This record gives sequence, structure tokens and C-alpha cells, in this order.
Amino acid sequence: MHAGLALGILVLAPAAVGAPPPPPPPQATDAGAIARIEGYLNRINTMQSRFIQINPDGSAWQGNLYVNRPGKFRFEYDAPIPHLLIANGIWFYHVDKELKETNVLPLVKTPAQFLVQKTVSFSDGLQVTGFQNEAGLLQISMITRDNPELGEITLTFSDGPLELRRWTIRDAQDNHTQVTLQNTRFGGRLPSKLFKYVEQPDKTSPE
Repeated sequence: MHAGLALGILVLAPAAVGAPPPPPPPQATDAGAIARIEGYLNRINTMQSRFIQINPDGSAWQGNLYVNRPGKFRFEYDAPIPHLLIANGIWFYHVDKELKETNVLPLVKTPAQFLVQKTVSFSDGLQVTGFQNEAGLLQISMITRDNPELGEITLTFSDGPLELRRWTIRDAQDNHTQVTLQNTRFGGRLPSKLFKYVEQPDKTSPE
């Protein structure tokens, strides 16, 4: 998977150097709305959704997303896309089912930690770089303070009621990847097996 494409789902990032400095933080008048967003994200325990991912080259991938906070998610792409992304609370696994290969990273070393961290706080490890409230949509942009080269994340919410609708990743090369959620459901139990990594068979083994 191209690193920029995987970044679109908050898990991988290009090894970018010299990212431009972020814009000034939002005005204090936005603090109430930002606090609402924090509260909303922290109330999410489980979530499942269809998603459409628009990649920088214009291609569109679809699949199913499962989130179990804290620490666990699964991005399962529809065929013929062979990728599967799993976080089990400690490790992030990028599985290429076609090549029968798996890349493993500590979850805390990926932007995905924001999506599933125990407590979401825009003042703890994150820097808000922009905020908009117009036409019934709230948009908040942020970078991680320690790793700004991972890219800028913009979350978009509908307002009334408040609900996460999509996110967009802008990397240091100004490539944009957008993920839109559809038919999202919150709450309920998710099978633990969704978040367990199953080792891929050795591609050199006989069938």
C-alpha cells in the first residue's frame, strides 16, 4: 500500500521532512465547540461503519470499519483491495493478503492512536491548527505535537446532532486522502476476533 493511501485511514505516514509550520491556533471563541467535539469522541465506545476512501490519485476504495475504544480497530477493504488493517490495543498490523505479508508497528507510533486512545484531548499531545463552523458542519484540523510530519488531520462533523462524518489527511507533500463514513452505528458489542491478528501463511509454502 502506498504510504499516503494508508495515512488516509490514520494509520501509516510518509517519512516526510520539513513539513510547513502549522497556521495559528483557533480563536478562544471556538473553545466551546471544540469541547463539545472532545466530549462526543470520548463517549464513543464502539463504532461500526461502511466507508469510502478517496485516494490522492482519485481512486476510490470501500470497506467496513470497526472501532472498540480504547485501542482497537479494524479496517477491512472490499475485494479486490487486498489490505487489512488491525490494531489490538498495542500493535498495529498492516496485512497484505495478496502478498501474504504483514507490517507491524507500535500503535503509539502511528496517527491511529488518536482514533482509539483512551481519552481524546486536543490539548494533550495534539495541536489544533484550524476550526470552522458553518453550514451545519464543524471542522477541526490538528497535528500531533511530537510528530507533525505524520500529517494534518481534519475531522468533519454534522451538527444537530453532532456526528463524525469524515476525515481528511494532508501530508507534507500536500496530498489529500479522504475517508467518508456511511451508515454508522454506535454502541453494542463487537466480536473480539475482529481485533485479533491472524498470521498470514508463508507465501513460499506449497499450496
